[in-house]
Amino acid sequence: MITAVTPPIGVPGGEISIRCRGFKPGLPTSAKVLFGETQATIVSASAERVVVKLPESPRTLGIALSVNGAASPIFPFMLGTRLAASLHPVANPVIAPDGTIITTISGSRGQQSPRPLIKVSRSGEATPFPCEIMNPTGLAFGPDGQLYISSRGEGTVLRYTDYEHLEVVADDLGIPCGIAFDAEGRLYVGDRTGKIHRIDAAGRREEFASIPPSVSAFHLALDVDGILYVTGPTLAMRDPVYRISRTGEVTVLLDGFARPQGLAFSSEGDLWIAAAYGGKKGVFRYSMSSRELVHHIAGPMLVGLALGAEDIFLADNNSIYWIQMGGPPGRLS
Repeated sequence: MITAVTPPIGVPGGEISIRCRGFKPGLPTSAKVLFGETQATIVSASAERVVVKLPESPRTLGIALSVNGAASPIFPFMLGTRLAASLHPVANPVIAPDGTIITTISGSRGQQSPRPLIKVSRSGEATPFPCEIMNPTGLAFGPDGQLYISSRGEGTVLRYTDYEHLEVVADDLGIPCGIAFDAEGRLYVGDRTGKIHRIDAAGRREEFASIPPSVSAFHLALDVDGILYVTGPTLAMRDPVYRISRTGEVTVLLDGFARPQGLAFSSEGDLWIAAAYGGKKGVFRYSMSSRELVHHIAGPMLVGLALGAEDIFLADNNSIYWIQMGGPPGRLS
């Protein structure tokens, strides 16, 4: 019998802990952990606790233990699917107004990819946009409904009007990575050399704040009050999540993460963080009200996430994963 599973959500490659009774780890060929009909790889096991690596499987809503052919009752668990692979996201994907997901094949700095920007349908079909962008990194939809893209290779932010015309809206930004808009339409750009730029609707730019330089992309998210949150992995063993006030004052919100990257706010106002922490990987959820941090989604080392009304999309350096929280199992077009 399974008594608890943590975390309760995951995607292929993540590790979860299963509390149980009556498992028989001494029977390696007949003691199994099953997600539907798919067997998971056991990382460690005892009669009371099993750690498994989440498998590639059709969307699954439960886990069962099997010992000598006898199966336990199914325990609720949400296993997401790998929606698309052979990509190269380095920051959050974005959900387009039509429900498709937009991500990148970013490439190494200075490398021009022939397919730099990719649209992924919910059936997993990956379609490149007919555009040329050097090292697309950060993605965000602006208040005008257009897609904005940072190019860390060229030091610019571009607007992709109607997915047809690329126009530089800001340049000389160092190594721009994460981008985000506030409620007043101002654009924030994280330059991994350590600067956070703020650009108003008229194009006026200021150096808004400064944090330590990063070895990877800066990632940005704004709460409903216009407070900015930033991550940027360094060479240190542990890194923080920064909180930057509306006047540019930098404080540490949380510390102790290994390679904290993608950030997003849920509709409840909780901050979701793609990172490793305490030996666990995936997505961590921080409640601003209770100040509680929990391991919310098990996954591989992630670089980004995007939250929809009933969908969660996660990105590592190769793939986009989909967790469909609402509606019946199955594929959507």
